[in-house]
Amino acid sequence: AAVRGLGEAVVSTQSTGVISSDENVKELLAHYMQYGLALLANTPNQPGDLLKVLDKLEVGPYWKTLFGLLSRVSYQNDPLNQAFNNQHLAAHTDMPYYTQTPSVYFFHCVANELEGGESFWVDTFSALHHMRTEMPEMFEILAEVKVPFRQYRVGWHMAGSYPTIEMMGDDMYRTRDCNFVIDNFQFTKDYDPATRACWWEAYNYLRAMMTNPDRSVQVKLQSGDLAIIDNWRVQHGRNQFTVPEVADGAKRVMDVVYVEWSHVQNRLLRYH
Repeated sequence: AAVRGLGEAVVSTQSTGVISSDENVKELLAHYMQYGLALLANTPNQPGDLLKVLDKLEVGPYWKTLFGLLSRVSYQNDPLNQAFNNQHLAAHTDMPYYTQTPSVYFFHCVANELEGGESFWVDTFSALHHMRTEMPEMFEILAEVKVPFRQYRVGWHMAGSYPTIEMMGDDMYRTRDCNFVIDNFQFTKDYDPATRACWWEAYNYLRAMMTNPDRSVQVKLQSGDLAIIDNWRVQHGRNQFTVPEVADGAKRVMDVVYVEWSHVQNRLLRYH
């Protein structure tokens, strides 16, 4: 089945053919490297099967975070983490408070039976390239001002300050953007009102550029679908979904595993 991916037509690849062929794995990962997003259909769809799929793709070892080696996202009506409730989840990158944010993000649909809840992805680099050309002063602000991020719950408290755009020489290296974990109190302490006003103006301009449909794709993931996402480049989000007042067996369950970029690159390069 054809889907529209970040302004380019891509094919949702069947997992059986990919896993059985090294050349197909290479094509899948090369597509991911180019677009920052790849979709794999009809993988095993039981809870925990994601690790089995990744073992067959040979993209490990896997990166354990405070959420575990494999974390499960399902409805919990959790007011402390928007990922676990049923509200609209704005486009963002994961865990911006880590010194090194997760790079390769495997998002596996176990079940997606509730009304709504479509996943969407946005190519932030595309928006930033436009911004760098049209509004270079705003680009520089986002590359210089360190935004304080903070998230905590029982048992842990994570905090760190980093720019929205991280550069490597003259090239964009990665982005950090998760506005619902910005520590605005710390931001007020760290910067004067004029600097904060300039940053918010630049940040709002970036978010407006990200609404261009050519920079995004939206898909209602089906059970067994696997999205591979570049968390340094492509932001992800979710539409609101409806939770029935009376449980009828329908559910929405997603499994998540992070992998270091270098290990995925190794899986691709070792064929040359």
